[in-house]
Amino acid sequence: METKKRESRQKLVKLKDATNLINQHVNLLGFVLERRQPKQCCNKDWFCTLHIIDDSYHTPGLTVNVFSNKFEELPRTDNQYDRMILFINVKMQAYNGGRNVNAACNKRVSSFALYKRGTGQEDFVCYQCTSNFLGDERYKSSIDELGKLFATSGFFDQGQALQSLSYKTKAQPPKFSFLREINEEKRFNLVCKILHVSEDKSTIFVWDGTDAPPASIRFRDTSVSNISVNTLLSRDILRSFPTVGTVLRVSLSNPQFGGFKPGDWLKLYQLLCVFDKGSWIGKVTDSTAVSLAQDDRLVEKIMRIYDKRITSKMGHIPFWSFPSPPGLTEIDDDEAPFVTLMDIITFPKVTYKYRCIVRVVAAFPSHVEEFSSDESGHNRVLLTLEDPTATLEAFLCGQDAELFWGLGFQNTEMLRNKWNQLLGIRRGSSSFAARNPPWIECCIFSYYTNKADPWRTRSYKIFGTRLLD
Repeated sequence: METKKRESRQKLVKLKDATNLINQHVNLLGFVLERRQPKQCCNKDWFCTLHIIDDSYHTPGLTVNVFSNKFEELPRTDNQYDRMILFINVKMQAYNGGRNVNAACNKRVSSFALYKRGTGQEDFVCYQCTSNFLGDERYKSSIDELGKLFATSGFFDQGQALQSLSYKTKAQPPKFSFLREINEEKRFNLVCKILHVSEDKSTIFVWDGTDAPPASIRFRDTSVSNISVNTLLSRDILRSFPTVGTVLRVSLSNPQFGGFKPGDWLKLYQLLCVFDKGSWIGKVTDSTAVSLAQDDRLVEKIMRIYDKRITSKMGHIPFWSFPSPPGLTEIDDDEAPFVTLMDIITFPKVTYKYRCIVRVVAAFPSHVEEFSSDESGHNRVLLTLEDPTATLEAFLCGQDAELFWGLGFQNTEMLRNKWNQLLGIRRGSSSFAARNPPWIECCIFSYYTNKADPWRTRSYKIFGTRLLD
């Protein structure tokens, strides 16, 4: 008798049959057609909703609510449509006055295992299971059988899409954009890599190897570097980042990212991007969804493009300055390789000379008449430089300033014209008009002001660069 009861508890039930077993615990096997975003219960536990189908119940399929006290133990389907799931001891429930049925998977009494296709078209391997899952040996033949049935029935093709029998046409897959294609206040889908997660989990820093478009800047906005990535994170953290491609700061408005960590590849759906003091910031809203993209062709494509870029001689030049800057400057050393500002910030030596392409987005002092304001009367201005990777403050002073400004240095009006051209200020524009500084080529020297503490006193200056008339 005990043997029969145990076998009955271990038996798989078809989804259609399970809908008639209200308030009973059953074992189910099916393909995940949809996974909704996780939510947090009032008792701080987590749950997410899956929509699964099998050969007995492809229309409308069965809804399964999965509960766990840990976010990372919820099912991860990566928004792939060839994921199979095995539920053990889930409870069938009726709701809406008995007109609808779903299943509840509570970790205290239930367990699950998720499978994806292996090297063979009909082979499935487990890639996630709950800690209380006892193994799938007795269900292996059922897993193989269901996988073979769906493979031979045209439900998915080459691991790209699972099709419900109720669909007469294939649904269009979501379109993903690169960071270089983003627009302000427009939602988009992004495949990206997490480089860093803030300690309070409120911010993640992501990257896809491309250069975000340069931001338009308000004339009076002299604090554009305050929220750049390199000003928010320590140099030790930045040293682990790629030095090419924009790192996007994503502000989280809900805790659905709690289970992700640096190194994970994500698919972000309906992400919103905005400008804040000249920098791009991604914002997660109620309509934003997320899934892992660990074994995705898009990830391979991103890395293939990135690898090709960094092996090119022009790979460290901003995408938006191609094919070359507009010829506003010339430099003394035009043979040195180009680097990004992130290369400079993370360079292992305190003192070094660099060649880069940047925009001048802010300056102090901000008026030409104040340039010669130090006690010695020497010209001295602090420029805020920007490229797609970072911002950097560099001094322009003394003989380097005289070389940079040329004859215009002696004439206030000529100097003002050059100054406006450098910062992208149009003649006759209002104080709050948007400006778009041009790209310039320049040489930068890093140095220290205190030999006893070189890294903490590291500074930068522009040298060997002339602004042409």
